[in-house]
Amino acid sequence: MKKLLTLLGVMILSLFAFTANAQLTINQSVTPTTNLKVGDTLSVKYTVARGTTTPRYFWLRYQYNNKALTYVSTVFSQGTSVQTYYTSWTGYKFTASTANSITAKSLYAQYLATPWGYVANVDWNAGQLTVQRTDASIDGDIATQKYVIKDLGAYTDIHKLDLSYSIDAASAYITPITTDPGTMSLTNVTGNTSAFKVRVLFPSGYDITAHSVALFPIQSNGTINFTGTPIATKVLDASGEATFTTEVKVGDSLAVWMYGATGKTFMNNIITVSDAYKSFLGISQTDINGVGTYFTRPVLEKNIGLITKGKTTFSESDSYYAFAYVMGLDVKDSAWIPLSTNGGLYKWFSGLLNQSWLDGIPTYKTKVTAANQAVDMVYAWGGDLDWSHSSSPTEIASRIASGNYANSVNPSENVMKTFSTFASTNMAYSQAFEEAKLGLVSTIVNGKVVLSGNLTKEGLAGLEVILQYDNTKLTFDNISFDAGPNVTNFSTNGDGRLTFGSMDQIKTGRIKTGTPYKLTFTPKETITNTAGLFYTVLADAVDGAGNKINLIVE
Repeated sequence: MKKLLTLLGVMILSLFAFTANAQLTINQSVTPTTNLKVGDTLSVKYTVARGTTTPRYFWLRYQYNNKALTYVSTVFSQGTSVQTYYTSWTGYKFTASTANSITAKSLYAQYLATPWGYVANVDWNAGQLTVQRTDASIDGDIATQKYVIKDLGAYTDIHKLDLSYSIDAASAYITPITTDPGTMSLTNVTGNTSAFKVRVLFPSGYDITAHSVALFPIQSNGTINFTGTPIATKVLDASGEATFTTEVKVGDSLAVWMYGATGKTFMNNIITVSDAYKSFLGISQTDINGVGTYFTRPVLEKNIGLITKGKTTFSESDSYYAFAYVMGLDVKDSAWIPLSTNGGLYKWFSGLLNQSWLDGIPTYKTKVTAANQAVDMVYAWGGDLDWSHSSSPTEIASRIASGNYANSVNPSENVMKTFSTFASTNMAYSQAFEEAKLGLVSTIVNGKVVLSGNLTKEGLAGLEVILQYDNTKLTFDNISFDAGPNVTNFSTNGDGRLTFGSMDQIKTGRIKTGTPYKLTFTPKETITNTAGLFYTVLADAVDGAGNKINLIVE
């Protein structure tokens, strides 16, 4: 009996040891951990301890505080016979489920319970690492990421592991998947007591990292030489911020400038039909004396709308060139049009966030009055009258009214005195627009591919769609318009990129509902379906009052 009990004890211990080891354990570690200061680069390494499991497919989702860290890069480290993928989402935070006593460290159980549990939060970003391996089990180091330390003040739990999922060599789910501790904190970070932060207001979804900001000295006569050598220049991060840690000190007077972008494809879509129509209303909607104006902030909006080269006053030519560009005409020699290929030859505006900006008079000067300071900036692309890619005056006015901004102006000195510290402020804002839907239905009729655009929304004064089609399989024949008698229709085609739409040119014309557009293509080869032949590059619309409409192409 004693031998039997001993044997059973050994078996129980062995079974316990096997069970305890039959799990995935995931952790992150950071280097360095000492002598840290704002601006330093950290390496965050992700590791998998597979135990007795045989993971072949694995992904991990995590979150990090974007006020504390700026993401730089990801390098995977699982051999050669492997597939890897990294993706991220800006402005999302995970909340762990507590149902059935699940802990935040139970990553697979969290996946089953939530299953995602992410909500919008401007202070946090989420990321995902995916690894698939065919030659061996996934084990050890998965990936290493680089982050730059930002100025936050406190760095507790700034990086957290959220969810994980894995399949073994037999295509079975691996459970449990755990982490310990699964969170990352930093201590004794220095350099955040003598820094200066520039924050830029931008619409959500806009690539603010395409821009940089610069600090310039104020010359002895009080002027600013923006063509001279700046004190320092830094690229904005995804939250619209740039922190200068050593370049300025308390008591300095300086000027701030934000640079435009170059070579970005989104620049081709800054001026659209809604901008052209607002420009048209800005010219045509006036009183008998020519004094009245459609614009809410006429000085600012006329400055933005002035795109004609060689002119200093907003006029009919600006409306014409905006619409001509939308129609697909090449007007870059006559007008300042933002394009990905024009090397920065466009009109650009930036300045400090204040009432002076709304009045059409940008200001740039600021004075450093404390060790931890921030100034807020705004910007606008020339021609962007619907503010789709620029700082919205409505949002600016709202922040001024609520005091939610970092600058106040001393008119006598034209100096922005900063009272804000590095408290977290959301510089990305969402814009709510009324929606309209354009249903694009593709059919094969008598050997032709016919794309019909179905519109149900009434009252549209302008509509523009840029459609990419597979020109290796299709030849564009023509477009049939039935948008109404009082609108101007347009279409251009080149290299598989088709632009079409309509716009009111009499202030009262509206696009007909029903099927205002029918596009016909000839197949270059035999096709039995139209899947994958088309995708939408841009869709924009505007109503008769000049309000931008969120056009959804289905």
